[in-house]
Amino acid sequence: MQLNLHNPLDQCQLKFASDEKTGEFEGYASVFNSNDAVNDSIVPGAFAKSILSGRIPRLFVNHKHGDIPPGSWTDLKEDDHGLWGRGSINLDIEKGRELHSAMQRGDMDGLSIGFTMGDGDFSRKDAGGRIIKNVDLREISVVTFPCEPGARISAVKAEIEGFMTLKDYENYLREVGGFSKSMATAIVSQIAKVARSDSGANERQMTGKAGAGVLAMIENMKTKL
Repeated sequence: MQLNLHNPLDQCQLKFASDEKTGEFEGYASVFNSNDAVNDSIVPGAFAKSILSGRIPRLFVNHKHGDIPPGSWTDLKEDDHGLWGRGSINLDIEKGRELHSAMQRGDMDGLSIGFTMGDGDFSRKDAGGRIIKNVDLREISVVTFPCEPGARISAVKAEIEGFMTLKDYENYLREVGGFSKSMATAIVSQIAKVARSDSGANERQMTGKAGAGVLAMIENMKTKL
């Protein structure tokens, strides 16, 4: 399951190439050793494996993976500041021209990364949040609100509403909440019992009360996300 992490607005340093008609732009998609809205931090070297793999992450707008990418990333590298990237907007399609105009006007001026990671790719902070040491970088989005705390909760809600099985919730708690497999299974099993007793819902269709239960629990544990 993909996680999203927003780069603080004042750290993006987005700018267009000298010839704006090419659609080329550059900026920082992530900054090292900063704290995001839920106290997560990424350390230098976290993107090294993804860059060395040669797999280029996709370029989207606001993490809308179902849309046609309005451009592509052409160059990525880590430096002392963070993950720097150069992208090229496809001005031959309407979505590309719309994005180009919005970025030139300053209506969209942030970047956000989408990635996955395993159990050994991060450690917990004593005060809550995570120190992220390695990520599998999947995409980098141009976003409207790169440092909006509410955007993360909205993303959580959207993901949960699309879940269809108990396993979806277990995986979410493990990957996003950092719970062990046994703890995630126990939590979801208890929520399933409550949902069945309240409404008699089928155990395999958990997008109703069970989903609301998981969302409420996660929102009450923001320091763990």
